[in-house]
Amino acid sequence: MCYRSHKSQEKAVKIELIVDDTMTKTSRFSILFSCVVAFCFWLGSCTNQLPAKAVSINFASAPFYRDVLIELERQYRQEKFNVTINYTFSGSTALKERIEQGESFDICLITSKALDEFQKQGLLLSETIKDLVSTQMVLIVPVDSPLAIADFKDLTSDRIKTIAMGTERLGIGQYTKEILTNLGIFKQVQSKAVWANVEIREISKAVESNQADIGITYLPEAKSSNKLKIAAIAPTSSLKPIIAKLAVLKNSQHPVEAKALIEFLTSAKAMLIFEKYGFTTISPS
Repeated sequence: MCYRSHKSQEKAVKIELIVDDTMTKTSRFSILFSCVVAFCFWLGSCTNQLPAKAVSINFASAPFYRDVLIELERQYRQEKFNVTINYTFSGSTALKERIEQGESFDICLITSKALDEFQKQGLLLSETIKDLVSTQMVLIVPVDSPLAIADFKDLTSDRIKTIAMGTERLGIGQYTKEILTNLGIFKQVQSKAVWANVEIREISKAVESNQADIGITYLPEAKSSNKLKIAAIAPTSSLKPIIAKLAVLKNSQHPVEAKALIEFLTSAKAMLIFEKYGFTTISPS
């Protein structure tokens, strides 16, 4: 028979205790390591869910884009709830003066004539310039008007006493003069003018309130009022295409967010809304 000495037994016990203690430390380390990894994953998921930084985009636009832009803003904020759009609606000449004087805007939406001037002056981020939509010029009368108008040349008729139209200070006035000059009737029509000098909506309001028998305006503006009807559309040969352009300005405080908004405004989804308001989609080609 073989007997262990008392000292041998003590040594065996100590070895077992050391092994058990080592295993306990290893287990504790494994548990602690697992907890640290799990915490890191949790922290990462929390970071991803932090609310996006609030951003305000200052957007300068001609007034007759007002209604469609407000609807588009509601659509956009469903995706970018952290973005607020602050609109400034004003006539093209007034906007041009404010932008040239360095007023802080992020995006400008205006007819191509004015935007092309901004580009020449180096006020825009050239890579952001986009053709947005086009539109037509029309004659408007009250919905209950007895006037039978079929053509812009009818504006010379003695039946029409007053015509609401924009001065050349407004983009609408510049296009109006171009049409009437090309048709050879500008001087005759000018003598009947009820002038709009501040913004385009003066034209529709003058016709609605019977201050003018008829008005010359953009198609979307005509469609925005249920008190008006369209009497005639300007012949395409009477003026160059009216193209709305937009771009990010060089002094933009939020160029990244402004570019993202432009991408949305030129998307197929946005084009459907523009068409609803009477604008014409421009082919990518």
